[in-house]
Amino acid sequence: MNETVALITDFGLKDHYVGVIKARILKELKNSKFINFIDITHDIPPYHIKKGAIVLYFSYKYFPKGTIFLVIIDPGVGTQRKALVIITQDYIFIGPDNGVFTLIYKENPKFLAFEIIKEKVLKPPYSETFHGRDLFAPAVAYILNDRPLEEFLIPVSKDDLIKLEFTFPEETPMGLKLSIWDVDHFGNLITNFHKSMIKHKFKIFVNKKEIPLIKSYGYAEKGKIIALFGSEGLLEIAIREGSAFEILQNPEIEIIWEK
Repeated sequence: MNETVALITDFGLKDHYVGVIKARILKELKNSKFINFIDITHDIPPYHIKKGAIVLYFSYKYFPKGTIFLVIIDPGVGTQRKALVIITQDYIFIGPDNGVFTLIYKENPKFLAFEIIKEKVLKPPYSETFHGRDLFAPAVAYILNDRPLEEFLIPVSKDDLIKLEFTFPEETPMGLKLSIWDVDHFGNLITNFHKSMIKHKFKIFVNKKEIPLIKSYGYAEKGKIIALFGSEGLLEIAIREGSAFEILQNPEIEIIWEK
């Protein structure tokens, strides 16, 4: 098995939480394995499950096969929400059943879903407020230790899993109305229009004004509103060396097909 563990959390780095989770994984390992920990980000806004889902979706496919993704944005910690292990053809995902894996389900429809049997994993004394350390981290270690899955997991129906609502382009008489999926660190507005959706030539309008589609930020004039397809193939509305989010907030974005 590839012994890479990738982490996404809303814990930040000022406190001890991330380091303790990694330590707990290492402590539970049977052998002195080298685990390659990769911190995708710990700066998800607190409790922002949808942001975590998007970051995971943008990231996971670039990792080597067999990577375990530990994703903890868990405002329901300590409640009856399920603790999940999701297995796809190439990866394993561990985290709470709150919709954070929604886009993984959509892109990997043949996935297998399991619930962690808490009684098999939690070891007293444990905390009801830190399942990252006491429940999810040991589950990661159990998988790395090649423990039989049936010892600590039970199958879950896919239909019972919580899924978030992600909007997709809405058809209009002239083209498509877009929504914003994400706002990145630079204030770029990442829409739900993927370049694979292109049917033929089109124009882009933001708040009823046409804006240019360019190849990269460097082709834009400083301060100008532009559109481009970003690294994940999604259309972005941006301002060179500025924040489109600060200027536009949540604008009306339209694709108009050319005749």
